[in-house]
Amino acid sequence: MQTQQRKGKLEWLNIGSSWSIVVPIKTQAGDGRYAIDIIRRPACCNHGDWLIRVSGYNSDLDGQDGFPRYFFGTADEAKAQMETWLNRREAYRAALK
Repeated sequence: MQTQQRKGKLEWLNIGSSWSIVVPIKTQAGDGRYAIDIIRRPACCNHGDWLIRVSGYNSDLDGQDGFPRYFFGTADEAKAQMETWLNRREAYRAALK
C-alpha cells in the first residue's frame, strides 16, 4: 500500500467504514514505516466514534505513544488529527527530506 503527500494532506485508503495509510519513517535504526488504521466503532459505543491503531515497523513507537486511541468526531477530523501527529514525529519528518 503506497501513499503520497499532496497539498498538505495524505491520501487515505478507504476500506468499508475504515481508513488506512502506510507512511515512511526514518529512525536511527534505518528506514521503517507506520501503518495507521482508523476504524469506525458501533454507534452504541460511548468510548468514541473511531478506534485509531498505529503499528510501527523499525519504528520509534513505545508504550508512551498510547495506541490504540479512541476518537470522537468525523472521519475527516480523525484523519486530520493523525496527520498532525505524524507531522510532529521526527521519524516521519526525516523520511520526507
